[in-house]
Amino acid sequence: MNYELVDVIQADSENWRHQQARGLANDARLITLAPDPSFIYKKGKYYQNAVNLVDLVTKRTLTPGTSLFFDKVPTIDGAEVFMNPDGIISIIDDGIEVGEMTLYEGTRRFVKDVTYFNNDGSRDYKEEYAFDGKLFSYIYYWKDKVQQIAFVNDNKQIILRFYFYEGSLNLVTIEDPQTQVVTASYSSMAAFAAFQVGKLVNKDDTVHVTYLGLELEVLRFTDSKNIVNLDESPFDDSGVLKGNLKMIIDGTTDFIDEIDVSREWYEDLKDAGTDLSKVRAIKEHGIVGEG
Repeated sequence: MNYELVDVIQADSENWRHQQARGLANDARLITLAPDPSFIYKKGKYYQNAVNLVDLVTKRTLTPGTSLFFDKVPTIDGAEVFMNPDGIISIIDDGIEVGEMTLYEGTRRFVKDVTYFNNDGSRDYKEEYAFDGKLFSYIYYWKDKVQQIAFVNDNKQIILRFYFYEGSLNLVTIEDPQTQVVTASYSSMAAFAAFQVGKLVNKDDTVHVTYLGLELEVLRFTDSKNIVNLDESPFDDSGVLKGNLKMIIDGTTDFIDEIDVSREWYEDLKDAGTDLSKVRAIKEHGIVGEG
């Protein structure tokens, strides 16, 4: 099977449009890595043969055609909601604003998240809702900074947790929804995603990536054929071969089998004396090869 791998669908990005075209032409399945409450919307509009890694781990299902209207959100008994001119909805209890709702862009009623405040006005926690109206996660704050994100299944049971320290993700855990016993833990998003992707693809699969960041790192534990479809210059602003590409070419990064580049960049690499044993010149963003 062919796969395309990307952190998140960025529909307004030229890189995404190239990857989308390549994936559709190659009948590839798309794997997205980052938590994405709007994934069901993007899947329906941009790439139907797609799965999200977080959704696979939590086993939450996607229900097209449903949503959560702001007047149906479960909140404090007796509280009132008030629509502000900026579109944010205040939650008022006994005359005090205790929280607020935001709506999905382009909609006038579909709830995206609900944030509750501490007495001093700082954020206490947030409930995120997926585009289909189901609870997606809880985000917990301390002194107005994110401390933890807990992702839930269809029964609102926590399955996956991201822990943060001073703004950086430093621990990922998976737990049994019944006992809350941790069954797996990872020191980073890259480690978590690499393990999960390694379970999805096998040696008979081909995986294409465009970006050289997280998408590259998560292929570390795969035995599939892995291809980088380069959509940006292989050289930095000083004209030096980019470090992550150099590591692929010299074999330090040994889990990438091929780098596909335009004919122009192929010639540039050749002129620079680069070892081209893993480099292939292609037409049109990996859709049609030249040799």
